[in-house]
Amino acid sequence: MKLFSIHIHKYGLDPCPDIRAIKEGFNLWAAILTFFWAAFKGYWWVAGGLALAEIIISVILAAIGLDLFGQAVVNIVFNLLVGLYANDLARWSLARRGFTEDEVVSAVSAEHALERYVTTLH
Repeated sequence: MKLFSIHIHKYGLDPCPDIRAIKEGFNLWAAILTFFWAAFKGYWWVAGGLALAEIIISVILAAIGLDLFGQAVVNIVFNLLVGLYANDLARWSLARRGFTEDEVVSAVSAEHALERYVTTLH
């Protein structure tokens, strides 16, 4: 079972809030696709920051004359760091939109986590 943090965005007196589940831990898709992952998820500031970081890293590595193997190592390390912190960046992006972390749920998938959270509401 995985841990998911449940984020909720209430719209005034609306009885149906927007609820999201974010997995704790490493995000493989973010490590592979970096800013494409963030853009697909709708985390626009994160996508822009990751794209800018990749461009800056590439320019710096080219400027110092690092060989292709060295550039590949630096890019792989950057992608692994993105995978490690991707879900934290997703939480940050949701917090900017007004979501608050409500609970942590243990579940098999994000859908199952949302189902478990909704069934415990009274």
